[in-house]
Amino acid sequence: MRTIQMYIDGEWRDSLSGGFDTVLNPATGEEIGRAPAGTATDVEHAVEAAERAYYQEWRDWDVRDIGTRLLKLANIVEDHYDELVKLETRENGKPLHEAENDLDGTVGALRYYGGAADKFHGDTVPKRNDIVDLQRFEPYGVVGIIIPWNWPPMHVADFLAPALACGNTVVIKTAPETPLSAARMTELFEDELPDGVLNVVTGGVEPGAALTAHEGVDKLAFTGNSQTGRKVMESAADNLTSAMMELGGKNPNIVFPDAEMKRAVRGVVEGAFYNAGEACTSGERVLVHEDIYDEFLERFVKATEERIQLGNGLDPETSVGPLTSKAQYHKVQDYINIGKDEATLLYAGEVPNDPQLTDGYFIPPHIFSDVNPDDRIFQEEIFGPVISATQFSDEEHAIELANDVDFGLAAGIWTSDGERGMRLAELIEAGMIYLNNYDREMLGAPFGGYKDSGVGRKLGFEPTMREFSQVKNIRYSVGTQTGLNKG
Repeated sequence: MRTIQMYIDGEWRDSLSGGFDTVLNPATGEEIGRAPAGTATDVEHAVEAAERAYYQEWRDWDVRDIGTRLLKLANIVEDHYDELVKLETRENGKPLHEAENDLDGTVGALRYYGGAADKFHGDTVPKRNDIVDLQRFEPYGVVGIIIPWNWPPMHVADFLAPALACGNTVVIKTAPETPLSAARMTELFEDELPDGVLNVVTGGVEPGAALTAHEGVDKLAFTGNSQTGRKVMESAADNLTSAMMELGGKNPNIVFPDAEMKRAVRGVVEGAFYNAGEACTSGERVLVHEDIYDEFLERFVKATEERIQLGNGLDPETSVGPLTSKAQYHKVQDYINIGKDEATLLYAGEVPNDPQLTDGYFIPPHIFSDVNPDDRIFQEEIFGPVISATQFSDEEHAIELANDVDFGLAAGIWTSDGERGMRLAELIEAGMIYLNNYDREMLGAPFGGYKDSGVGRKLGFEPTMREFSQVKNIRYSVGTQTGLNKG
């Protein structure tokens, strides 16, 4: 049991509301922590602290020193690796091996942008007559960051590291379901950063809405569902605040007859059920050529039965944990009921029979077949282990089905024909295409999507550093009258 506080201007404090939110282990229903129920006034104090830190100290730091400090943060996370892995598993529910992947990504992002801080340079425009134009990248100032509950430590690092590397200060609003990881990382970081550079506010809707609407926030970075993302952008628009949005997905895995079947089945299973399906990159739609449709689904079901074992994330035998919250549990259950009315329930796994897990939010894998493009389980993001399978007749049909949703984050293509793979990669409306693999992220490769899947790119070098910087042109004359061209 751990009661945390918010971190504002180098101080740990409770919310002005005096209230707390309960943090539960989603595998057992056990109360494992409490976090302050933040208010708009708490956000006001955090933004003011970030502004002071930026103008009074942080913007004058040498970028090399900022980079060195980020590298120290990476080392600190590494030193507390096992502790943070177990903490994330307890508050989020995911298996230990998935939490380890998240902490690897956390360390990687801090180290990557620590190295990038002094390597992001400006540019020049060739001289015209006696005029030279220099372009330099400058910080926005205060960056407001809202992170979700599915990868709490990694989402902190994904946005915190490039924001600091570009010279900004930050205010982070955590998800009420999973505030413990961010709070513990902040405790570990507090001696390495000046007061006010990093501020963390906990709570639900009120502090989130206050952060997106605050006129002192110069840049927003949000990760969440597309419906909430629209509200964030509407709020940001009132102050013309630039916003980076990592939103939802309804991603297809497209399987052709010439695919290496065993590899494709394994990739589709991993893409479907990793992180209990609570991933914007989850491969919720499986599009299979009609010639191999029945065979592939038979293998898909068998592989799911063999590979997926639900349980407590702290159990090393667990491959898939519970959903993170009661609300998400009920949402996914509702979609399962919708799917039963729309399509054929081909497979449903079993919940754990451990008496200690009866209060956990466990939903086993569900696979629906004969799903039509107009069905809700084909069109809407479920964010859980619920998969829809649809057959296609040819490449054109596969592309039509892949693009027939509002989202465009990722797509997997399984074929031994490289030319076909590249044809589809060009025509599918998605920001990330995986050829004969699925969801193999690579730090340095921009992460983001088309359409309702968001705006901007994280995890890259230049695209992401540009997200957290603004361009200034400095145009001056080098003509003879200035004397600057002499000597």
